[in-house]
Amino acid sequence: MTRNVISARGIVEGRASGPALVSGEAISFLGDVDIRSGTVVGDLPSVKGKSLAGTVLVMPYTRGSAGAWRFLYQLFKHGHAPAAIICGTLPDPSVVQGAILAGVPIACDPSAPLDGLRDGQRITVEVEGERAEIRIE
Repeated sequence: MTRNVISARGIVEGRASGPALVSGEAISFLGDVDIRSGTVVGDLPSVKGKSLAGTVLVMPYTRGSAGAWRFLYQLFKHGHAPAAIICGTLPDPSVVQGAILAGVPIACDPSAPLDGLRDGQRITVEVEGERAEIRIE
């Protein structure tokens, strides 16, 4: 089994593992996700109909709004939050707030492209302060 370790910028501290869910589009927790099931319901071709529950959600950037934090937190309360989030760029502050409340680690700005990543690959995200490590098996 091959393991790649990629450094990234840490945003929300924590450690989590899970299967990758790779989105080619930004996801808004307000509107694109059913908070009761964790299923992507928005018009996002790469992930529509898939569940965020327990995954390491990988996306190019986040689409936030003033209420995004509530929806991410509600996903957590309903047991359907992602285990961790990896973004290509700095996430929206409301998404960060929700992740803090839900205990979902966030890493962004990976030092290497994640282009070859596929759904289901096992990923561990470990964030300590401003440092993050993304381990891909």
